[in-house]
Amino acid sequence: MIFNWQQLIDSIDISQGEVRSYGVDFYRNTDGRFNHIIDMWQKAGYDKTGTVEWINFYPDKHFDASVVKEFEKFTGTTCARAWISMIRPGKMAPYHQDIDDNLEEYLKQGDLVRYSVNACEPSNGQIFIVEDTALYNQPQGTIYEWPHYLSWHAGGNCSFKSKFLFNYLGIKK
Repeated sequence: MIFNWQQLIDSIDISQGEVRSYGVDFYRNTDGRFNHIIDMWQKAGYDKTGTVEWINFYPDKHFDASVVKEFEKFTGTTCARAWISMIRPGKMAPYHQDIDDNLEEYLKQGDLVRYSVNACEPSNGQIFIVEDTALYNQPQGTIYEWPHYLSWHAGGNCSFKSKFLFNYLGIKK
C-alpha cells in the first residue's frame, strides 16, 4: 500500500488527542469482562509508575479519514474501527487486550481481522509487541497482520521521538 504516512502524522494536532493513562476508567468496559487486565496491571505495580500512557486520534475527528478508505481497499475489508495511537518518549502501553463494547456488533457482520501500520519513521527504542512477536525498527509504512484481532499486545517508547501506530479492525467481506 502506498500512502504518505509522514504527511498524515504531520497533519495531526497532537494537543487534541485523547489521552489514555492508568487510573482513567476507560479501561473497564460496561460489562466488566476485561477487568482482569487492570487487576494484572495493579498486581505488577503499573498503578504506581506514572509511565502508562498513550494518546489516541480518530478519523474525521483528528485526521483525514481517506487513509481508512485506502486501507479498506488494500485489505478487501470494511472498517469496523480505526485510530492512530501515539506513545510519547518514556511512556508505554503494558501487555493487554483491547477493550471494545461493540465487538459483538462487529462479529454479526463477519469475521474480524486486525492490522497495525508503523506510521512513523523508525527510531531506536520504539517497540511494538503482539503475542510473542516483537516489531522493532520497522520501516515507516510496514503493515502487520495480527494472529487474532484480540491478541495480547504492548508498546513502549524509550526513544527521543513520539511513536505513531495506525490501528485498523476490519470486517472480512
